[in-house]
Amino acid sequence: MANSLTAYSPLMWSKVVSRLLQKQTVFRSVASFSESDSLKYGVSVDRPYRTELVAENYSKLTALTAQDLASTSDKLTINKQKAIYFAIDAIDETQNLHDSLAIYSKDAAKTLAIAQDAEFLYEAFSASNTVDASDLGGTAGTGVTLSTSNVDSVFSAANRKLDVANAEREGRFAAISPQFLQVLWERVAGKASVLGDKTAEFASQGSYAGFDLYMTNNLTGSARWTPANNPSNNDTVTINGITFTFVTSIGTTAGNVLIAGTTAGTLTNLVTLINAPDTTTANGVALSAANIRTAQKWVAVDGTTYIEARAKGASYMTVSGSDASDVWSVPTQHNLFGVKGSVDMVIQKEITADTDKLISGGKFGMGVGLLTVFGIKTFNRGASENVDVKLDTTSF
Repeated sequence: MANSLTAYSPLMWSKVVSRLLQKQTVFRSVASFSESDSLKYGVSVDRPYRTELVAENYSKLTALTAQDLASTSDKLTINKQKAIYFAIDAIDETQNLHDSLAIYSKDAAKTLAIAQDAEFLYEAFSASNTVDASDLGGTAGTGVTLSTSNVDSVFSAANRKLDVANAEREGRFAAISPQFLQVLWERVAGKASVLGDKTAEFASQGSYAGFDLYMTNNLTGSARWTPANNPSNNDTVTINGITFTFVTSIGTTAGNVLIAGTTAGTLTNLVTLINAPDTTTANGVALSAANIRTAQKWVAVDGTTYIEARAKGASYMTVSGSDASDVWSVPTQHNLFGVKGSVDMVIQKEITADTDKLISGGKFGMGVGLLTVFGIKTFNRGASENVDVKLDTTSF
């Protein structure tokens, strides 16, 4: 007997679409939005800071010398624009079981919020205070190798830095990675009560050592590349899966970087391409469209003898190079500790969707665009209220 009845068994489609697992955001819980009214229109707002007066000894009938008074401009500028555009054909609108326009519009809005959050968390680099291995007896500039035996010392060091800066005790927060949270959870032996009651705030995990905890996958990762010498033709470096190739003739291959007459010049060419990945110059070829979308969230810093690559929202980095004699520093994760309101944010245009029929272009369907316009600033005082807590991500 050889029945063949599979044609009678139809493929059934679920009435729901699988959830998209996206990062949680924290900026709404800890940023200050106090300048929003000042920038409902316009480009920037200035919050000047002043010099501090000094209490002097006074002798009877002896004239004091007037202390100089000075103020310094400090501006928040609306300079960040993030957008997403997609289109859905009219045939798909008609034939799809699910509402693709609504589904992807919701996804896009969340993606833009995550981009805002990554920019906010990058303000760890504006902090006046850092906690690194040197605060725990290690090497300055090196990230802490976090463990259950030293995690309390990290919190203690962060509190000390803030206390020395006269930062408020009330409202302290810590935006920490899942790896950081895991170590802390193991430290408290899984006792949720030790972390206090969770709140309804975004990504809240309770509190510890005076800090309200927020777990995030959206921190900035960084790594430094120090070449032993000027790269040779076809040498490469790879940052988070994107390869840059050093060449003696620029050519047209995406990611090519021209070798200059000096190592410093070559590094400058690499930094220029990373910071403008969509732009081809005489010294670098623009990346592919897919890689541009990744690299546009990066910042490269030219250190003359090295470059530091920072990836907003990456949390930790994977880096390598073809020349074994070159040195990549241990990748670092930048957790942001501070006082709520220490970083100011103005969202001049909240995330909204615009739609338009495609018929004018000879197509049937709907184009959808989402845009947000915003600015972020750690003002002078805020910098002293923040701590960049650096972790070694080797084991992540």
